[in-house]
Amino acid sequence: MDIKHFFITILSGVVGTIAMTICMYLYASLTKQFTKVIHILGNMLVGESNYYNPSKNALLVGTTAHFGVGVLFSFAYFLLWNWGVFQINLEDSALIGFISGLVAIGVWQGYISLHSHPPKFSHIHFFIALLISHVIFGIVSVNVFQLITDNPELWYQLQEKAKITP
Repeated sequence: MDIKHFFITILSGVVGTIAMTICMYLYASLTKQFTKVIHILGNMLVGESNYYNPSKNALLVGTTAHFGVGVLFSFAYFLLWNWGVFQINLEDSALIGFISGLVAIGVWQGYISLHSHPPKFSHIHFFIALLISHVIFGIVSVNVFQLITDNPELWYQLQEKAKITP
């Protein structure tokens, strides 16, 4: 990964996380269910229990953690592209977002069940919003990467070019 693709991957993760967060908060507004991921994550990480009105510290920690994980997902996508597992296109970006959503649901379910003071909200609504927003994340982050980059030659493509044909 060269420095240009490194920064493009970070940017695509940040933009995807913004889109995902908007989706989670829009879901909360439309359904009247509490799915504000930054509020929930921040409070859980700092050990506070005021999920509906978090402290500035909880919001800062939640925002930092949420965007950090978004960037990590973006780097994971880049690795999967480089290994030839997924293509950089709309269909695969929705699929990788869906798979990421399933992984996130598993991680969140484990974290909530292990937390000393788990939040009290509708887990099913939170998980539905999480799945939808990860599909949005996948589509947005992959397409931001594709729009900015000049069609990178990925590792698996370079390996194919390097093969000696008899």
